Amino acid sequence: MVGQRSCVEEKMIKKMDALGNCDELDVRAAVMKRVRAIYDQQKTMDGEMTNLRGELESFGEPGDPVMQMQEKTIPLPSKFRKRIFSGVSAAILLGMIGFGALQLSGLGGLTEHGSQSTIDIIKPSDGSITLVNSRGRVVVQTVHTNNSKPVATASPAIEKYQTLLATYNEQVLARLNPGEMAAYYVIDTEFTKLVKGLGYGNQLQFAFNPPVYSKYQDFVNELKVAGDFWPELPSILDDGYEFEQATFKAASPYGSIDTEYKEVLEQFQKKAKDDKTGQKLFMEKIAVNAIESAEVSYHKEDQTIELSLSQSVYMGGITQVSILEGQTAEKWSMTGNGKEAVFIAASTEQGAQAWTSQNRLYWYDEASQTIRSLNDGLNNILTREQWQAIANSFIR
Repeated sequence: MVGQRSCVEEKMIKKMDALGNCDELDVRAAVMKRVRAIYDQQKTMDGEMTNLRGELESFGEPGDPVMQMQEKTIPLPSKFRKRIFSGVSAAILLGMIGFGALQLSGLGGLTEHGSQSTIDIIKPSDGSITLVNSRGRVVVQTVHTNNSKPVATASPAIEKYQTLLATYNEQVLARLNPGEMAAYYVIDTEFTKLVKGLGYGNQLQFAFNPPVYSKYQDFVNELKVAGDFWPELPSILDDGYEFEQATFKAASPYGSIDTEYKEVLEQFQKKAKDDKTGQKLFMEKIAVNAIESAEVSYHKEDQTIELSLSQSVYMGGITQVSILEGQTAEKWSMTGNGKEAVFIAASTEQGAQAWTSQNRLYWYDEASQTIRSLNDGLNNILTREQWQAIANSFIR
């Protein structure tokens, strides 16, 4: 068998010599011829393939004296090295394709390498969809929500509060560089009265100046530094859309009931009480320690896709995902990796509740134990096919 293999390689090298430049060697015809031969002689190829693989493995063993001798000899001319590499590559390529043909012949033919994973769509019979972890425990469950309650209209008090808040927020943002965050406290009689009258608990406010990244790697690195938010962010979607730009929103460092919140608030109140200048706005820069969401856009020619990404750590129990009136939900099963997701299509209804409806995709990431979601904002311009390409790109 070794003599036969040497003879085969010698013939292949001679054919390459006849062709001249080995870089221009085209083995497609030889490959297809070899595949057809393998397909016709499946019963006799098993033993030969086993021997060939064994010889290739033994050829590269660390203790092989031939390999050790080559390390001490003068390097071969580059053209000769290329020629030997091409011969071995062609032999290995024939063996791999032959082995693949044996495996896939019973499945109705060879599949295209690198083709997109298909998605099996499962529509719930009882209206509820669940996602489970590796232990079989339910981590996500859809729940139908009846939005029959009327939407609260904006009152003059709410509009005034929002106007004042936006004014002070803009003043803080003007003092922040991209990527910086600040906590601030307002001493304004009218503003304080509105906060208490509307029942808002937060007296301490936060502002973040979001940076915009036009380079994919810069954005990925920043996400990792700021909390390892989205390490699997793709640079190119399966349907050819490429990363264009991105930014992220910083999460509030603490809630209104946290001890840290109370301590910082007391410090601001003391500073405001001791101040003799009459200023209304007090601010301090704080570190960004968590990311709330990321906004990413992809482009293909003159078309742009904008996605909002968020995630939450799975703390046990079941996370409920609401399905609003007019929305439909499906379970998507990725055949390529066995992962599952819930896709909720935006409502086609118009009216007061339309603003709450958007396309959403949820899935559970076992490695990081997080529940992740994507939405396309309120424009709902993405097609079903685009969402499937997005699912295949993000859910790995």
